[in-house]
Amino acid sequence: MENFKKNPLFYSAQIALGLVFLAGLAMSFLAYREKAESERLLLAAQTSNLRLLRGHVLAGKPHAAVSLTEENKAKAQEDVVELTAHIAALRASITGNPELHIRGKASANSAELYTVIKQSVDEWQRFAKEKEIKFQPGEPCEFGFRRYIRNPGTSPKRELQTVDKQRQVIDFLFRQLVEARPAGAPLLLESIDREPIETFILIPEGKPGAGTYAADPDNPTRESDEFKPERSFDQRGLVESLSFRLRFVGYTPTLRNFINKVRNSGRPFGITNVEVKRATPDLVKLLGAAPAPAAAAVTATPAAGAGSLFFADDAAPAPKDPKVATVPKEIRLVAVEETPSVFTVQIDYLSVVELPVTEGETKK
Repeated sequence: MENFKKNPLFYSAQIALGLVFLAGLAMSFLAYREKAESERLLLAAQTSNLRLLRGHVLAGKPHAAVSLTEENKAKAQEDVVELTAHIAALRASITGNPELHIRGKASANSAELYTVIKQSVDEWQRFAKEKEIKFQPGEPCEFGFRRYIRNPGTSPKRELQTVDKQRQVIDFLFRQLVEARPAGAPLLLESIDREPIETFILIPEGKPGAGTYAADPDNPTRESDEFKPERSFDQRGLVESLSFRLRFVGYTPTLRNFINKVRNSGRPFGITNVEVKRATPDLVKLLGAAPAPAAAAVTATPAAGAGSLFFADDAAPAPKDPKVATVPKEIRLVAVEETPSVFTVQIDYLSVVELPVTEGETKK
């Protein structure tokens, strides 16, 4: 300490030189580390480039390496174009004609939507009465909107555009069902049910079942004309669907015509389930119709000899001389006696999720 006091400048210079030396060592070490990291990255890049130049070895084909040449690059670009066109074709086959899409009205006013729903249900009930469509006694069909029709003043709280879209889809399906009924054929409409999407809530990320929908605690119960489908075309992130279920009593031609009309409508519908049950005597009585004429008949042309004994009561007797030809009497037998049935048809209305725009693309 006494030496430092005697020669402060000398010792201060020594300390400063020592600090500079240490700083130089630290900087040299950091520079060495950066150099080593750069060498590692350069080596990895060189290895990757060599691997690309040598080509990717296909599984099971060690001699069929695909290298990064101009020819292969052009083929890869062609594959991308082809796959893009294929995806577009798949999307078009799902969604159908864009001009026929059913789109809900965007609205932020739930009370206005309730009014539209009430008007639609009243219109459908009047239309059913005009077309002599029957309902269950004391149970008029609310077409999937019983929650709001039987509780005046309530209205959807969320998904307003989707609910309005459901209203429009139900209007289309109901009118197709009425038009599918053959002239004079009776029809009893038990209900048209819908998937109450506005009463589901999306489970957020980080919680069990994230990305799926669960019942809203504010709406824990479902009405009898609401259901959550067990089978659906919905694929989260790719294809979205709204499910509907029609339950009616009638004859098979009505069901067949209805399915054909929906399938050939050009709209993105998918039929997920069809159930058929024999109508109970009470439903047959309520339908108010006798069994329809036979759906099919068999024309019997008995041959001469033993074969004609099956029709012995009505057929002409077999000729004694087998060489003598006779014209047998035509006999029409009922093969299937058509009776009313209870039909349940579940239908999905499909929507393709818009893909994110990637770099270099323009949104159409």
